[in-house]
Amino acid sequence: MDNSGKSQVLIPRYLCELEQEANIQVNNEGLSPVEISWEKGFVSNIKSLKEGRNLINKILFPRFVESHAHFDKSFSWMNYPNLQSNYENALSVNLEEHVTRTASTVLKRAEKSLNLAIKNGYRAIRTHIDTYNFQDQEIWPKLFNLQKKYSEFLSLQFVSLAQIDFWGTNEGDLFAKNFKLNNGILGGVLVPPFDRPRIIKNLSDMLLLAKKYKLEVDLHIDESSVEPGSGMKILLSTIEKLNSNIKVTCSHSSSLLLLKDNELTKLADKMLKKNITVIALPLTNFWLLNRKEKNTISRPVAPIKQLQKAFIDVSIGSDNVQDPWYPFGNFDPFYLMSHAMPMLQLNPWDRLSLSAIFNSPSRLLNLNWDGVVKKGCPADFVIVEGNCWGDIFSGNIKRKIIIKGNCYKK
Repeated sequence: MDNSGKSQVLIPRYLCELEQEANIQVNNEGLSPVEISWEKGFVSNIKSLKEGRNLINKILFPRFVESHAHFDKSFSWMNYPNLQSNYENALSVNLEEHVTRTASTVLKRAEKSLNLAIKNGYRAIRTHIDTYNFQDQEIWPKLFNLQKKYSEFLSLQFVSLAQIDFWGTNEGDLFAKNFKLNNGILGGVLVPPFDRPRIIKNLSDMLLLAKKYKLEVDLHIDESSVEPGSGMKILLSTIEKLNSNIKVTCSHSSSLLLLKDNELTKLADKMLKKNITVIALPLTNFWLLNRKEKNTISRPVAPIKQLQKAFIDVSIGSDNVQDPWYPFGNFDPFYLMSHAMPMLQLNPWDRLSLSAIFNSPSRLLNLNWDGVVKKGCPADFVIVEGNCWGDIFSGNIKRKIIIKGNCYKK
């Protein structure tokens, strides 16, 4: 394998950078015809095409980044279904599954998830893993081995999703100290209703622990249709009180959508000042939240457009795959795009829409490459058959995965 190649493709205009930008052609769906060459696993040249562009039937994307997954639960739906399809029962079934969970079960789910993710076009994933007192102690060592096993194809990050009060215990301190060695991230859930004094203490302990070991924090926050923004407000006031500057990601942030416009604007301004980043998770939120048996009603999801307008970095993630929280999906980024963009009323030819799928997740995971295809970037692509967005979002697409300049064929 020589890690080299050349192809004439269409590429989303906002996902490529040419040395001579003035010459680039763009069609009415924001796709640009280019000839791209790569050598030794890196892009060596990319130039705009003027002739023959109407004959191109391939669209190139950078390999994708998944900002929020749950490998430990994936593909557990058949054994642990949530036929009521609401948040409360999802949590109940999730806790029931904990009782029978073993390291081998989690490893099997994680490997199936990873193999699908790579085959479908992901280059990096952040996954949350439930952490609790009676869990199989072999789970984490086996998961850390997966980081090494798959490192040639994909960057894998872990978030330890525990009850927030765990991080104020001696056990939590020891776990965080060891977690630092594997570039782990502290996780927790901040969803109403809650005991405000208790949750403030527990959250303070968590943030201080993260500061102690220089760890990031990724919270499931305001995944609710009640008490809009209450978790975010507590988080911001706690950060202010502690004068904390650690990196905090707020996954879900669903109920912020229910705030009045002026209240959301003020809250977003505070979030920006504290460098809060957000992950919108529309698939699971639309499936679970505010569900009524006999009525179709509005469902809260992170207000991505308003947050982006306030200059907050927002990523879009898949969340759950075939588990009690969401019964569908298969770690396919095109499945995510084709469902999330209509839900959120995002245009795939708009810069901010593409940023939430490609650039923001790359920044969130602290990757060396921001996902913009340009000279010198890794030759890590997904090339699909088609010449318009309709071809991509119509299902059953044919794709070729290029990793470090070579075609992935496993």
